[in-house]
Amino acid sequence: MDDDLTRALRAALRKSPAPRRALCRAAGVEQSLLARILTGERRASPGVVRRIARALEGWGTDCAAGASILHRALTKKGD
Repeated sequence: MDDDLTRALRAALRKSPAPRRALCRAAGVEQSLLARILTGERRASPGVVRRIARALEGWGTDCAAGASILHRALTKKGD
């Protein structure tokens, strides 16, 4: 069930030093939803990707690379 946004989200999270729990809290995304996306059970929606990107941007330069991956994926998808 992989798509470009899901792959981008996985790549962004690999680059991010942010703990998943804190990231979910900051993004307003349920931890269980993120877990299902990462395991391939669900696809990442543009809304979830945007919220994760904003949360990563809020944490500064350490997480900026992950946010940039997500923004490129959203632009490519046209959302």
